[in-house]
Amino acid sequence: MNTKVSIIMGIYNCENTLGKTIDSIILQTYKNWELIMCDDGSSDNTFDIARDYVNKDSRIKLIRNSSNKGLAKTLNNCLELSTGDYVMRHDGDDIMLVNRIETQVNYMDTNNCDACGSGAYIFDDFGVWGLRQPPAVPSKERMVIKSPFIHPTVIMKKDILIKVGGYSDNELTRQRLEDYDLWIKFFEHKLILHNIQEPLIHFREDRNSYNRRKKRYRINETKARLEACKRLNIPYLQRIFALKPLIAMLIPNAILKFYHNKKSSIIFKQKEGNIHGKNT
Repeated sequence: MNTKVSIIMGIYNCENTLGKTIDSIILQTYKNWELIMCDDGSSDNTFDIARDYVNKDSRIKLIRNSSNKGLAKTLNNCLELSTGDYVMRHDGDDIMLVNRIETQVNYMDTNNCDACGSGAYIFDDFGVWGLRQPPAVPSKERMVIKSPFIHPTVIMKKDILIKVGGYSDNELTRQRLEDYDLWIKFFEHKLILHNIQEPLIHFREDRNSYNRRKKRYRINETKARLEACKRLNIPYLQRIFALKPLIAMLIPNAILKFYHNKKSSIIFKQKEGNIHGKNT
C-alpha cells in the first residue's frame, strides 16, 4: 500500500447520501488514501456533515467555494490540494465496493495505462436495478456515441491529469459535460485508457432520470460530441451518430425509458447469472 490515492469529490446538497458515501471510503481494504471534498455552495447540511467526518479522520480534507462554481472548477480546487500519486473520482451519492481502491491501484501498478475506469451497479432508493460496463480498451471512436468511462469510477495518474490541464471550465463543460471534455483531452494526448471488467461502485441513478433530460442538455451533448469528432479527426461518415441526442428528442419518453432501463437490466442479469454459474 505504498501508492497514495487522492480521492477528489465535489459535494452539493447531498446531505441524505453523503454519510454512506464517506463510510464506504473509510471501510476500504486499501488504507493509503486522502479524501478531498469541496462543497460547491450547498444550501442544506452537506457541509456540516462533511466537517464532522473531517474531525473524525485526519485523511479527510474539506474546502468550500464562496458560491456555486460548477463541478469542473470544484474538482480543480480539490486537485490543487491533492498529494497522491493517483487521483480517483467519486461522487457524494455513490457507494464504493469495499475493494474498489485496492483493485484499481493494483491494476494501475501492474498494467501500462494512464487512467482506468470500471463497471458500475446502477441503483436508486429501491435497490440495484442495472449494470453499466464500458469496454476494456475504449477507442476514440466511442466518443461519437457514448462516454468511454463512467466518470466516478475513474482513477488517473496525477501527473497526467495535470499535464492535460485538469478539468476545463467553460460554458459547455458547465452543462454537466466536464468529464466528456476531459476524455477528449485524454485521446488528444494519446493516453492509454482501460476499464476493469467488473463493477467497483454503486452508481446512483433514478430509473426515470433519462426521461427528465431537458432539450438543452441533449443539444449541449450533441455539441460536445461534434466537438469531439472535430478534435479527434473522426471520419465524417461516423459523425452522423453524434446526432443521437437530437434524434432522442423526437422519440416518446416512454419508449426511451423502456429501452434505457431494459438495456441496463439485461446486462445486470447477465452478470448475476455468470456469478451464480461460477459458484455452482
